[in-house]
Amino acid sequence: MPTSPTWRFREMGRDEINVDPVHDEFFKAQDLADALVRESVQNSLDARRGHSTVRVRFRFGSGDAALCATAARRYRAGLDEHLTAISAAVPRLDTAMPFLLIEDFGTRGLAGDPAVDPEIDDAAEKNDFYFFWRNVGRSSKSELDRGRWGLGKAVFSVASRVRTVFGLTLRADDSKRLLLGQSVLKTHVIDGHRYAPYGFFGHFAKDHFPLPVDDDDSIDRFVTDFGSERSEPGLSVVIPWYREDELRFEQIAESAIRQYFYPITRGDLVVSIEEGSRKETLNARTIDTLAARFSGPAADDSQQGGRPGSLASLCALTRWSVTLPDDEYVPVAEPPIASAPKWRESIWPTAIAARLQERYEAGERLAFRVRLPVKRRRSRPRSSYFDVVLEKDESLRRGEHSFIRRGITIPEVRSGREKPVRALIVVDDEALSSFLGDAENPAHSDWSERSDKVRELYEHGAFTVRYVKQSAARIIAAIARPPEGRFRDLLADIFSVDTDGSNGDGDDDANSFDPGTKGSRGRSSNDGEGARSGPGSGATPTGPPQPRPTLTPTAGGFTLHGSGDPADVGATFTAEAAYRTRHGNPFKKYSEFDFVVGAGGIVLRTDGARVVSVAGNQASFVADRPDFLVAVSGFDRRRDLVVRVTRIDEAAETEEVVIDR
Repeated sequence: MPTSPTWRFREMGRDEINVDPVHDEFFKAQDLADALVRESVQNSLDARRGHSTVRVRFRFGSGDAALCATAARRYRAGLDEHLTAISAAVPRLDTAMPFLLIEDFGTRGLAGDPAVDPEIDDAAEKNDFYFFWRNVGRSSKSELDRGRWGLGKAVFSVASRVRTVFGLTLRADDSKRLLLGQSVLKTHVIDGHRYAPYGFFGHFAKDHFPLPVDDDDSIDRFVTDFGSERSEPGLSVVIPWYREDELRFEQIAESAIRQYFYPITRGDLVVSIEEGSRKETLNARTIDTLAARFSGPAADDSQQGGRPGSLASLCALTRWSVTLPDDEYVPVAEPPIASAPKWRESIWPTAIAARLQERYEAGERLAFRVRLPVKRRRSRPRSSYFDVVLEKDESLRRGEHSFIRRGITIPEVRSGREKPVRALIVVDDEALSSFLGDAENPAHSDWSERSDKVRELYEHGAFTVRYVKQSAARIIAAIARPPEGRFRDLLADIFSVDTDGSNGDGDDDANSFDPGTKGSRGRSSNDGEGARSGPGSGATPTGPPQPRPTLTPTAGGFTLHGSGDPADVGATFTAEAAYRTRHGNPFKKYSEFDFVVGAGGIVLRTDGARVVSVAGNQASFVADRPDFLVAVSGFDRRRDLVVRVTRIDEAAETEEVVIDR
C-alpha cells in the first residue's frame, strides 16, 4: 500500500546562493482575475487536442462548499511549519479550506515522463509535465503557442494566500492520472536548517526527487474532495485558500468574456463558472446575453486597451466575420518584400476606394485581408496575412480596436482610434502569428517593436509590428470622408505668410513665418484640406470672425492663451501636435511611438479651462474663462514641433505652427 503523499522542501547546502522567487512581482501590476483567466485559458487553448472545442471550468469552493477541516489536513501535511517559518498567515487546523478549481477538457494533459529531465536525459518526447512543474521563465511551447515565456503558471500560486497549488492531469497519450502539488515560498530556516523556497506535495525518490501521486485511491479521493469532473484528458488545478477579495464569480465571468470573446463566439472555447448552485456557461449561443450582463459600464475608452464599451457588439461583429466567405474580404496588396513594410497614402485605386467609401458611409460592415511578408534573418521571406474587420458606430466616443492573435486578445496595443469605428484585427496565419508572439511581452498584453527577438531574429521587424498596429487606423482613414465645413484658417492672419511651397509628394510641406518669439521661429502649413485664407491667399472666410487664441512656443512645448473675448467661454477646442517631418504632412505621419499627451513625460496643464479628453497627440478642452491658458510640455527639444488648434463648435481650425528647436 503506497504511503500517503506529503509536503517536502529541499534542504539547501551552505555553498548555495540564497535567492527568493521574484517572478510573482510580475503579476502585482495586473488585475489578478484578468491574469488568472488569461493564463489558465491560454494554456488550455495551447494544449487543444485536435480540432475539439476546449472547455474551461472555474469552480469556487467557498462557504458550505469549502473542503472540511478533516479532509483539508490531507493536503497540508508537512506544509504548516514552512508557512510558519516565513511568517505566513497559517490557516487554523480546525477551519475549512476554501478553494478555486480550474480544469480544462478537450486538451491533451501534461504529457511526458515525470521522472525525466529532457534537457539532461536527452529525451525525444515532448515533456509538458517537466516544463509545467520544474521550470520558471523557461518554456517548451512552440512558436505558434499563445504563451511562451514560462512565467504564466506563477499566477496560480500567486492567487493562493499560502502560495500553493495542486495539479491533477489525465494524459491523452497514455491515459495515466498524475497528481502533484507545489508551494512557492521564500528561502527559510527551520531549526538551523535552510530550505529552498520551492516545495512539492507527492512521493519522493531516494534522492528526494519529487514524483507525482499515481495511485487510484489518492487520486479518486482528490477528485471527490474538490468536485473535479476529471474523466477525460486535461489538467485540473486547485488553488487552496484563494484570494476571495480579488477573485469573485463576476470578475472571472467578465474577464473571460472580455479577453476571450473571439474564440468563444467562434465556437472554439466554452467557459463555465460555478459557485454553489449558481452556474453560468459562456458559449457561442449565450455570450451576447452574458456580455450585456457582466460587462457593466464601459471603462473610459480614451485609454488604449480599455474595456470595450459594448462586448455584445464585438461579439456580433465577430459572428459576422467568421461566416464571411473568403472572396468577400477586400484585398490589401502585400508591401514590397525587399523594403520595410509601410502604409501608402493610396491603398487602392481611386474607383475601388470610392466604392469602399460609399459602403463605409452607408454603415456597411467591411472586412479586409491584409497581405504582409515576414522575413526571418538568413531565411526566405514568408508571405502571410491578417484580417481587419470593422463597422462604423457613431455612438462610440472613440474607436474600439481589438487585436487578436490566435484567439487571445492583446489588450494594450496602441493604435489611432480617433474615428468612431469598432474593429477586429485578427492574426491567425502561422508566419505572422509566430512573429508577433516573439514581439509580445510576458503578460501577452502588447507587441513591442523593441523586443530582443524582433530585433535579432527578423529583418524589418519593428516596421512589421508597426504595420499591423497601424492597420485599422490607416484603412479607416482611407475610406472615411473628411468632415464637412472645416475652416482651416482661424489664425491665418497671425501665423500665415504669402508663400506657395510644395514638396510634390501629395502632402504640402510647412511654410515659413516668424511669430516674433525670441529664439524660436514658427511656420504654418496646409495639408491640402479645405480652403485657405489669410494674407495673399485669395480666399475670403465666410461668417463672423471667430475669437483667436494665441499659440506661444516654450522650452519643450507650447502654451495656448485665450483671446480675452467672452465668446471663447464655453467653446470647445482641440490642440493637436506632431513632430515635423522632412516630407509630407506631419499629422498624418504622427505615431504614438513619438509621444502620447499625458504619458511618458508629456505634461498637460490648464488654467481657466477643463480638459474633456486626451488621446494620442490630441487634447480637447472647454474654455471656462476668456483668458484661459493651456500649456503642454515635455516634448523632445531636439525636434521641431508642429501644433494646430481647432475650435470644435465652429468647425474652424488654426494653421499649423512649427516650433523650431
